[in-house]
Amino acid sequence: MKVKSISIWTDGHCLFQRFTNRFLVFFLLSNLLGGALWAQGTGEAPGSAPSQKDYGTINGRATDPAHSALQGAQVELQPRGLTAVSDAEGQFTIPGVPPGSYTLTVSYIGFSPFSIPTTVTAGRVTEVDAVLQIGSVNQEVVVRGERERGEIEALNIERTADTIIEVLPSEVITSLPNTNVADALGRLPGVSLERDEGEGKYVQIRGTEPRLSNVTINGVHVSSPERDVRNVKLDIIPASLVEFIEVSKTLSANQDGDAIGGSINLVTRTADDAPFYTVTGMVGYTPIINGRWLTQYDGTISQRFGADKRLGVAFGGSYDYNGRGYNNIEPAPGTNDFGDGRGPVVVYGGIHLREYMQRRTRYGFAGSADYRLHNESSVYVRGLFAEFKDFGDTWNVQPTVGTLLSQTTSDADGKVVLRHLNRTPEQRIYSIAAGERLNLGRSFLNYQFAVSREQQDGQFPSTYFSTPSNVAFGIDATNPYTPKFPVTAPPGFNINDPTAYTLTKTIGAVDPVRELDLEGFVSLAHHYIAGSHFGSFEVGLKIRSGDKTNKTYEPVSVATGGPTLLYSQVLGNAPKDPNFYFGQYSLPPLSDYNKILNFFAANPTVISLDVDQTRARSDPNNYHTIERVYAGYAMNTITFGKARIETGVRIETTQSNFTGYNVMFDSTGAYVSTTPVRGDNLYVNVLPSVNFQYAFTPDTKLRAGYGRGIARPNFADLPPYVLEDDSNQQILVGNPALKPTTANNFDLLGERYLRPVGLIQAGVFYKDLHDPIFPVVTIIASGPNAGFQQVQPVNGTTAHIFGFEAAYQQLLTFLPGMLNGFGVSANYSHTMSKAVVPGRTDDPALSRQGPNNWNLGVTYDKRRLSTRFGLTHNDAYIYQYNYITGADLGLKGPNGDNYTYAHTQLDLQGSYRIKGGLKFLASALNLTNEVFGFYQGSPQYPNQREFYSRTYSFGLRWSNSKE
Repeated sequence: MKVKSISIWTDGHCLFQRFTNRFLVFFLLSNLLGGALWAQGTGEAPGSAPSQKDYGTINGRATDPAHSALQGAQVELQPRGLTAVSDAEGQFTIPGVPPGSYTLTVSYIGFSPFSIPTTVTAGRVTEVDAVLQIGSVNQEVVVRGERERGEIEALNIERTADTIIEVLPSEVITSLPNTNVADALGRLPGVSLERDEGEGKYVQIRGTEPRLSNVTINGVHVSSPERDVRNVKLDIIPASLVEFIEVSKTLSANQDGDAIGGSINLVTRTADDAPFYTVTGMVGYTPIINGRWLTQYDGTISQRFGADKRLGVAFGGSYDYNGRGYNNIEPAPGTNDFGDGRGPVVVYGGIHLREYMQRRTRYGFAGSADYRLHNESSVYVRGLFAEFKDFGDTWNVQPTVGTLLSQTTSDADGKVVLRHLNRTPEQRIYSIAAGERLNLGRSFLNYQFAVSREQQDGQFPSTYFSTPSNVAFGIDATNPYTPKFPVTAPPGFNINDPTAYTLTKTIGAVDPVRELDLEGFVSLAHHYIAGSHFGSFEVGLKIRSGDKTNKTYEPVSVATGGPTLLYSQVLGNAPKDPNFYFGQYSLPPLSDYNKILNFFAANPTVISLDVDQTRARSDPNNYHTIERVYAGYAMNTITFGKARIETGVRIETTQSNFTGYNVMFDSTGAYVSTTPVRGDNLYVNVLPSVNFQYAFTPDTKLRAGYGRGIARPNFADLPPYVLEDDSNQQILVGNPALKPTTANNFDLLGERYLRPVGLIQAGVFYKDLHDPIFPVVTIIASGPNAGFQQVQPVNGTTAHIFGFEAAYQQLLTFLPGMLNGFGVSANYSHTMSKAVVPGRTDDPALSRQGPNNWNLGVTYDKRRLSTRFGLTHNDAYIYQYNYITGADLGLKGPNGDNYTYAHTQLDLQGSYRIKGGLKFLASALNLTNEVFGFYQGSPQYPNQREFYSRTYSFGLRWSNSKE
């Protein structure tokens, strides 16, 4: 079925296109100007080798009194006004300095400025050991708490960055019960979460869907181990494995272009000069389904070796087990016209009652080794491994209403289906990179080679039992959030009687997904002086290759009736929840999946493979895709007094080929054949960027940015498959003609860094998207699947997002007495969007864009006590487009779009220092027992609601860090 696209090209849009094209010309010219200034600054003709003999170099390292590195320190050389920023090891370099006497100043929020007279000699390197002393005003705070040190480091990195970034350090991540990386990211401004099973799963930045953001580990691109999407499922990675997380909200030419929403970089720990050791053990309890337990252990060690501490080694590991349980209901609202003159009215076709008992295990390791060469050069290798086993059992009781006689009654042709689903997904990510950073005097050469591997095994094998189709139901929707379906016939029928259910079918699941990513890059940055202006010109090349394969085999076997298997024969000992869904519903006894498998093994004739259903479920899901991205960039950064501007252009060429499978059935539905279908894509994207900042004072800045980004289609959407989903009455169709989404991104931000430690900032952003990809829903009018929804990813024409962000953070050390232990942080973002969706006459909001998101945190640190509470809110948003123009009861009716419910969650954690580095920890997660779920059109039409209860944990943490 063809879907007609709607194109809207207004005069304003054309003007906007011309404006951005002129920006591109400006960027190219400014980079050429940077190259010319490079030549001018060296005093050499263009293309000739620069001379080093007339200049000197300053190398140095910024540390605290314990000789721990201070990353993000601002270094300034006067009177020339040359600047530098310290790296992760605290090192900084100012090359190309004319001989003479100077004053070198190093500033760092939370510390007193360091200043020293410095003499630069031509052809020589001047070494500076900048040991900064803790500021007298906030000395007590910094010495006492680990979290405060992390907050200070994050503020300094953000202050000295050329782009707009948010930094989340490990000390802040571990100060709340953030089990995985996604949970931690959800507390940043402009970031919302897609949750699953009580935890964050996908990250949505500034109102964009997860596909529009990029995830890297130590700068290395990683992909999703899942078969359907590109975006990484961040609940795979334990939060304790990262030293800090960087979220880049504006783009530079030296970053991957696939970051319309933003780029998330997970940075693992490297060794500092001061040895570091820590270990944590926690145990927790959730009062649901007769009580569920969890445990968590992690540890980190890092140290440098040798007389000069040239060799550094860091290693960390994490393990957690969560026996999470939760209650879930999934009503099926819809509409029906009974011909009584009222027109379409709201009806319910049934409900799913689901009991979940999980055995979630997540573990991982992260490590690095580096060696410091001469002249601030270094070589390194670093990597991360994470594995997530989302195991467990789900029991699903599904009363299915037959023919509706009225809004409250049905005919005796309904049934109840009982499904036991045995969850076995196992997902794994690893990434390893090796490279070298060479200081060549006035130039820096970087190169790196990396490999990452993503894979998934297992899925959701399940077995179905059913009553006969002779059940009549009443429908009581007095409370639409808990609709009831009392049985009215046959007389005496008990929905919870296990002898009422017989085996109907079983579905296996062997769905291995494999992806191998290889990449390499090389970059050369040259520092120059043009008159009184200090600049840097950088060029680079990068090649990335991804190879992804999905092989699905989901055998469907139907019951033969010989022998008959009753549900009562496979009951287990799993304790069902006596207070299921707050006592609103009750469940039959729960089965044991091992008993089901044992019965099949002992009675092989009880089921028979259905080849037609097996081929329909399996073959269309299979694909093989190879994608290569070739990128080159040039960028120039230069300082003009209080202003600093970075301009650049990146060119990415994407070459891909894919193989999908066309599955043929005859008119009776019998399987005929499976034929491979091949396709390929080739496209080039030019991605200009500019980042500007003006420092009114050292602590007050105005930032502006522009960047063009790209988001490629999901691998699984490109093959021309047709997949039938009978349970949801949908036909899913691939689209090999999909184009990548591109966007022009604009940012304006004002920020003020507060003393002694704090920040207040506010800004606006705008994203203009072209060729966004939407899952377009149409109704199949004829044929064997008449009435089914056809869902196909299709390119739209345009969409846009406008947003406002504000944040405030401060340690209140200026307050008197006991009050000076308080700290506060708050952030708020508001977004608006509009999309031109093919097949719709309205212009809905973009999916995953919630209007309002905010976080509020309060900390208290005094003597041995450290506490923090965090309150997070995400507004409701469209999760998936479902509305079809003209549908009964309109956009806000039960045939409207599928929304997630708004989510407001309160978490709390505290620690008490027992002695030295030993602390007692206690935390409370989800104190609000917030609902997770979805609704159609309006909140009173839920199609999923689930609760996880509260989780309480306690344990011990020891570290050698000084208190």
